[in-house]
Amino acid sequence: MMSKKPFLIFAVILIGSLPLWLVSGAIYTNFIVAMFTSTAIVMGSLYSYRNMIMKRLEHTDPEDNKDVIDMMDDPYDLYEEEREQEITDIKRMIQEEKARQKTNIIKNTTQNNSAWVSVYRLIPYAILILGFIALENNHALEVLPYMVGLAAGIPLGYLIARNLFISQSSEH
Repeated sequence: MMSKKPFLIFAVILIGSLPLWLVSGAIYTNFIVAMFTSTAIVMGSLYSYRNMIMKRLEHTDPEDNKDVIDMMDDPYDLYEEEREQEITDIKRMIQEEKARQKTNIIKNTTQNNSAWVSVYRLIPYAILILGFIALENNHALEVLPYMVGLAAGIPLGYLIARNLFISQSSEH
């Protein structure tokens, strides 16, 4: 079930920003443009990362992975000799994995490419740039309200995305 909290926060920010309109239409416009675009960027980023993770989870079998911490958990130090061996093995595995990651840097970049070159991220960034240029070309750009709008949009975008995308995917 969807919570209404992020949308209430969004409404409060919109209503709370209305006094900016009384000060100046340009200040209000800068705040709103920046807030909407940063909210869209955060939401698009979280959505694309969620999709990337869900695709990777489809190709893994959780039964194959044993938790190293569970294997190493020994509160009474009954298996100290085995623990030292396990720590050595883990260090070796980490070194091997780092070496493998260095050789597969192109493969890793292309696998993560779907998240950072996602349409869900690129369109909001394009709107951010076009909005900034439009404000500047119309001599309406006010940097301080624009930056405050960007800052206000980030937590708002996270709250909305968490509510819409992340909470629903963890229930499945």
